[in-house]
Amino acid sequence: MKQKAKIKKIYQEETRFVFTKYELQNLNSKILFILWGIATYSGALLVTIPFIWMLITAMTPSASLFLMPDKVLKNFKLNFEYFEKAWMIVPFIKYFFNSLLISISVVIGQILVSAAAAYSLAKLKPTGYQIFLFLFLSTIMIPFETIAIPLYLFMRDFSIIPGVKVNLLNTYWALILPGIANAFNIFILKSFFDKLPDDFIESARVDGYSETKIFFKIILPISKPIISVLSILNFVNIWNSFFWPLIVVNEPEIYTLMLGIYKIIEEGQPWNIVMSAVTLSMIPTILLFLIFQKNIVKGVVFTTLQE
Repeated sequence: MKQKAKIKKIYQEETRFVFTKYELQNLNSKILFILWGIATYSGALLVTIPFIWMLITAMTPSASLFLMPDKVLKNFKLNFEYFEKAWMIVPFIKYFFNSLLISISVVIGQILVSAAAAYSLAKLKPTGYQIFLFLFLSTIMIPFETIAIPLYLFMRDFSIIPGVKVNLLNTYWALILPGIANAFNIFILKSFFDKLPDDFIESARVDGYSETKIFFKIILPISKPIISVLSILNFVNIWNSFFWPLIVVNEPEIYTLMLGIYKIIEEGQPWNIVMSAVTLSMIPTILLFLIFQKNIVKGVVFTTLQE
């Protein structure tokens, strides 16, 4: 047991870093490790500078907002007054609930629809599935702005039953339904399903499992790593979406957080209050990443190993 624990500890130490202790004994590896570290920390710094400046702006008095950065930093003090004002101006609870409801609904719909479509294309392979796959993938190349107007008209005159039209504008459905179909998710999940062996699927069929039962009882549980990654990435993307809600929503009752922040910009609120509101709106996505970062890494590693 002691030997097994020792081997496990060595393995964890050796796989924790890009270079193992043994590799770092080589001069070339040391130089490469130093260069890699410089590039990594430089990239991290460049990524975090806008976020840091947003926090500084959120705590800076209005009179100092447009001064040179050195003067702003010289007089900088921790001040949460503008966060309180932003919280009072923007109905965060209502907008937070709207964004959360829409994001969760779209993610659940995306995963179910995309996984079902990907499983069908990868394992069932219906007649002409190559054509459907090509059509799915071709939509990735089309900018959303190109289809915004047709999609808006479709939501305005939404119809499932011939002759019966329903106006979905200014409803949650207008924000949820267009996001459920996602070609990128279908492509990623199909690539994942293609590498799953067919043997256990055939065995399940022999045991009398229907395709629906195979999908929900076998395929989805096996796909948890990649599904978790896609769910988190899609949640963040939907949470931060702005363009589509701006088009289809005019009722403050169903504003998302991003749309609510845009409205306070239109009202002419100072930038310190705007940046305070933006900072508050980022807290859920930051917490989501901090909580599930291990799942993201495991999902990416698992998917890479499948390659």
